[in-house]
This record gives sequence, structure tokens and C-alpha cells, in this order.
Amino acid sequence: MTFRALPLLAQGLEKDDGKMSASLHHPSHNTNLETISLYKQEDTMQTEITTPLATMPDAIPQERGLLINRNFAWLARGQAISNLGDFVYSTTLFIWVFTLTHSAAAVSGVLAAQYLPVFLLGPLAGVFVDRWNRRQTMLISDLIRAGVAMLPLIAPASLRLQAIYASVFLISALGRFFLPAESGVLQVIVTEQQQMRAASIKQATFALSIIVGPALASPLYFAVGPVIAILLNAVSYLVSAFCLALLRAPRAALHPHAFHHDEKADSGIGGILRELFAGLQFVVVTRTVLMVTLMALIAMLGAGALNALNIVFASTNLHMVTAFYGVLTAVGGLGGLLGVIVAGILSRWISPRQLLSGSALLIGVGFALYSFQNWYVAGLIICFLMSLPQGGIPIAFGPLLLGATPREMMGRVQSVVDTGMSGVSLISVALAGYLGQFLPVGVILTGCGILIAMAGLFGWFAIQEKASAQPEARPQIP
Repeated sequence: MTFRALPLLAQGLEKDDGKMSASLHHPSHNTNLETISLYKQEDTMQTEITTPLATMPDAIPQERGLLINRNFAWLARGQAISNLGDFVYSTTLFIWVFTLTHSAAAVSGVLAAQYLPVFLLGPLAGVFVDRWNRRQTMLISDLIRAGVAMLPLIAPASLRLQAIYASVFLISALGRFFLPAESGVLQVIVTEQQQMRAASIKQATFALSIIVGPALASPLYFAVGPVIAILLNAVSYLVSAFCLALLRAPRAALHPHAFHHDEKADSGIGGILRELFAGLQFVVVTRTVLMVTLMALIAMLGAGALNALNIVFASTNLHMVTAFYGVLTAVGGLGGLLGVIVAGILSRWISPRQLLSGSALLIGVGFALYSFQNWYVAGLIICFLMSLPQGGIPIAFGPLLLGATPREMMGRVQSVVDTGMSGVSLISVALAGYLGQFLPVGVILTGCGILIAMAGLFGWFAIQEKASAQPEARPQIP
């Protein structure tokens, strides 16, 4: 179960005058010629190549069909299968825990185990992702998660609940390393021009998993118990690891830290803290990254309320029988899936900034309109319509973030953003629950819609497409 705050996994590269920059240094850094050891596996021989850092080759094969190129095709297939296993597994665990305990508090413990690693590890995990080989980090994470997923089955009955919590916690903790590493890999296997297309493919498979996974989990559980779902998730991690093993890329592209670091500076806790601070500093002083992050945080402050209050709104305002709440969520899921396809098509003609900001603005307007409905059918229609622009968010967010971030800092930047968004989402849920004691649910949702629309307007005027336009704002990488 790779728990994600928002599917915004990054996919972007810096370019200069329309050409992709393959520099391991960011464009703002000096790119003097250096001698590096680039290990290429070729007929089981390692070849040392003396290459300027600014001209080092990337791992981007020629474009080939719908899945862009060979490397991305293997990554996309592996993650599509892994995502399906994740949602079957997570849904099964919620049902299993409730069946074992009939306790809402016990079910909440699953969510606590999910979110705790986000804040315990957070940006610190990004430091190590930037130090390690990204593909190896992902592969090892998948192999460990395949074993961890089996814990609830092998634990004795008296420790079953604790084993479920431990499994969720460990899988989420390993996800703190996997997700930033995936962003770093996408930086080097997909060109900047194809990043939005790659994001649309990944998000389409993710949205499909959200629909299909839970739909499979419930009948599987009640037909044969949790065994099949747990085995399916473990096998999905092994399939993902197999696909990752088939990626072909230069070592320097997958492990930039090995060719750009000071061993003395890296040593000890002091080195870790310096790198952590450098990642935080980069987010704060780099205009594109900061503006994209601020926009996301503002939007998440509003969006979190829907997760907390939607079932209450559907019952009290839309006069919907609780048993049919799943129809509302399914309609939203279908709208999101269709929106991903539409956004992928639109990305050929509009920029990431326009797609991201415009999507947020439309979501906010839809949110506000939804809050005024008092008829179930009208609520379904508007829920579907406001879900359509949600597809544009991850498709645009990722390329903007990665296009502004040098490879050797991708882990730290992604981890900072993910932690911030998870924190704001929890704050939004808590505030919505608190305000729901004093204000009508419709009023709260209206305010949240206005907040999301304001985030879209903010992004439209504040985000700059080209991060390289602000070279003076780049901190030095430790």
C-alpha cells in the first residue's frame, strides 16, 4: 500500500532553448568539464567514460507508441499493477479490522498507522533518497513491502490487529522512500516535452485502480476472506520490482549524488542536517517550486473538508440514503478518470501553469455550486462535473515541480512538498469537523470552494513556467 497524499508524482526536466539539459548540475550551477566514471553495463563489461557533466547522456530511448519509450513502459506497467494491489489491500484491511473489532477507533488506527510515517520520516527520507541510487531504492522498497504485506497472514490470531497496524506502518514508511525516488527516475527516463503525457498515463491508471481496487476487495473478502487480497498485493510488489529491474539507464543519471558530493560534508548527523536544510531552503527561495507548493497548500486546506463532510452533506442536504453513498463516490471517480483523459489531450496545447491553475479554479467553482444543492440527482451531476478538472491537477503539478528541481535535490523537494500537503490535509479535516459543530455543512463547503478557486487564481498569476528564469535564487547544493 503506497499511500499517496495527492497523485502529484513529479515528471519533468529542465530544458534550455527547447533542448533537454542532461546536466547533473542545475543550470544555475557551474558546469565545468569534469571527469566522471559512467558505468554502462554492456556485454558484462564496465566502461569508464570521460564525459563533460553538461553533456552526459540520459536514459531516454526514442519515442515508441502510447507508452512513450521502453523505460517508461516498464515503469508504468509495474506501477499500474502495484496500484491495483494497493487499493485491493487497503480496502480489505479496513473491512478486516472492522470485522475483527467492530470498533471505529480500531479502524482509525489503520489511518494513524498510514499517516504517522509521513511526519516521522517526511523530508528526512528525501535526504537519503538523494544520496542513494533511485532505481535500487525503489526496487529494494518493493521487495521488502512484498514481505511486509504478508505480516497479517503469518501473525498469530492473538496479534492479528497489531500485525495489520505494523504492516500498514511499514509499507507507508517504505513509501516515503519509494515515491521521491520514482520522481527522480521519471526525471531521467522521460523528456520534458513528454512529461505531461507521462503524467496523464500514470494518473489514468491510478484513477482506474481507485475504481476497480475497492470494487474487487469487498466481494473477494466476503467470498474467500483476506488471503487472496494480501497475496495479490504481495505479488503486485514483486511484479513492480521485476519491471524496475528491466529499466536501463546510466548510473550517473540514477545516482547523481555519487558524482556530485563532498564526502566530508556528507559524514555524520551534521551532513544529514545540512542537506535537509538545503532542501527546505531550495523550496523557499526557488520561485516556481514555492508558488506551486503554496498553491497546493491553499487548495488542500479547502479540499480536505470534502473528505470529512461529504457523507454528512449527502445525507442532510442531498437527502440521500446512506447505503447509496457509494454511488456518489463512484460518480466522482468516473469523472476524475474521464478528466485525466481530457487533461492529457489538452496538455498538447496548454501549458502546465494554465492547466494547473485553471483546473483548481474550476474545481473551486464546482465545489461552491455543489454546496448549494438539495436534490440527490443534481448533486450527482455536479459531483461528476467538478471531478472532471481534478484530472488536470497531477498532470500539471508534476512537470512544474520537476522542471524546476535539479536531479540531485529531487528527493528532498518531493518529500518536503508531500509532507506539507499531508499536514495541511489533516488540518483541513480537523477544522472541518470542528466548524461542523457550529456552522451548516453547506456553508463550510461553500467557503472551501472559494478557497480552492482563490488558489487557482493565485497560481495563474504567481507561477512562472520557467524556473531557470530565476538562477540567482538557487541555493548551493551541499
